Amino acid sequence: MREILTASQMKKCDAYTSEYFGIEPVVLMERAALTTFISICNCGKMYEDSRTLVVCGTGNNGADGLALARIMYEGGYSADYCIPFDGGKHSELFERQKDILDKYGLVPVSKDALEDGYDIVVDALFGIGLNRPLTDVAALFIDKLNHFKGFRVALDIPSGINADTGSVMGSAFRADITVTFGFAKRGQILFPGKDYVGKLLIANIGITERSLAWLDEEGGQQGRCFVMEKEDVIGSLPVRPDDGNKGTFGKVLIYAGNEDISGACVLASIAALKSGAGMVKVITRSGNADILKKTVPEAMVTTLRSKAASAGEISETKEKIRQDIAWADVILAGPGIGTGEESSRLLGFLLENAGDKPFVLDADALNIISAGDRERSGQDFREIIQRRSAVTIFTPHIGELSRLTGKSATELKSDIIKCSNEYAADAGVILAAKDAVTCVSDGSKAVLVSTGNNGMATAGSGDVLAGITAALVAVCAKTEKYEAFTAVLNAVYIHGLAGSACLDNMAEDSVTAGDIIISLPGVIKEIRDEQKNNQAEV
Repeated sequence: MREILTASQMKKCDAYTSEYFGIEPVVLMERAALTTFISICNCGKMYEDSRTLVVCGTGNNGADGLALARIMYEGGYSADYCIPFDGGKHSELFERQKDILDKYGLVPVSKDALEDGYDIVVDALFGIGLNRPLTDVAALFIDKLNHFKGFRVALDIPSGINADTGSVMGSAFRADITVTFGFAKRGQILFPGKDYVGKLLIANIGITERSLAWLDEEGGQQGRCFVMEKEDVIGSLPVRPDDGNKGTFGKVLIYAGNEDISGACVLASIAALKSGAGMVKVITRSGNADILKKTVPEAMVTTLRSKAASAGEISETKEKIRQDIAWADVILAGPGIGTGEESSRLLGFLLENAGDKPFVLDADALNIISAGDRERSGQDFREIIQRRSAVTIFTPHIGELSRLTGKSATELKSDIIKCSNEYAADAGVILAAKDAVTCVSDGSKAVLVSTGNNGMATAGSGDVLAGITAALVAVCAKTEKYEAFTAVLNAVYIHGLAGSACLDNMAEDSVTAGDIIISLPGVIKEIRDEQKNNQAEV
């Protein structure tokens, strides 16, 4: 996994690298400018007659830009630089770099004289330290740069993007590439910031994993955030034993589907089976039995009366459901079950009797919990979950998370990492907050998963993820070293890969949940093949 930092964490890494290792800030700056120059050249955008404009602020990000302009000039390239907002307050390193350019005889271009026609436009205005909305004048200037036709490069982060949250602070530079230094920043991975970054290039300038040593002194894993990568799945997905049987690979019990929504139980069941579950059993309304038998003949079915309304009628099946719980390695509840009294009561019964079984809660199960309707269900779900000794996993989309937390979708999206950590810690769950970039948190550590595409914003996609998650968590009951948190990460990542694989044959507009399931076997085969290749190399 790649660690991603906040602006304050990055500044501490800078300071630690200089103070502990003795690498002077000006050396780090020279490396930053040089690696940016090399990155532009590697993109094939630097020619003998290229005209470059470097737009600089008066802090250290601007100083990086001044150093870049000098390196280009020394290399024989045309490099104009502009300091559009010089209020007289300069950082020490800015003063140092500006003095060098003055001695070279290079004079800044006035912002009022700037016109389109540059081949390369470099943004070195504000960097990661910006924490308030841009002034109207600055926003208008950045909008002007965005209309220039040249190849656009951001130093460290596009100006106007919050480095911690990815929010746009009034306006933001739209880069073709962003060259960031040492570590990626959270706002470069989260939307809408990700849209402004373009291709993200992480440059090694001497700030490495060793520069994070100070984190261990200030709480270890607490508050740290990472980005999931394919190598993490390849390295952590348990290898299936050759002598295994269907019980070895996990038994998944799914409570899904009501009279009006039969597709949810079908999608979740197929996804679980296609993700490696050895056996699947579905608790659903009797009206769904025929469609399940036709579409998922591999699944077993426990049926509930389709038009039952009383607790007494549910009690007729309680013994059978207890047996189902005892049979299972993991329980999934929620897809398409509705939020009525009977669904609430059965959800409460499953939770109360789940014992040490991992429990995945999705969709309507989360809506029932967020409603907090103890009178209808006879259960206090939050209390039950907090009493559980086994792992509980929530997989809400932003709307469901809003109902769970009482926070607006806007508030959640403004800092999804912090909100996810807080809710997961408070509720005592592993949380997968589903969005364009999904945040998985155990309350102390967060991991972002950015696989997938906007075509996955389609009905049933969450049911597919729930099935994948249940299947991979079931393996936890069989594999001592495979943790539930890792299983959830793998599920979200694989789900996104399957969504991306759909685009081999169609546009985002056409992707359905069924298409994601169709892509699953190929994605999992690719991961397994790479595992085998890695083992062969060892």
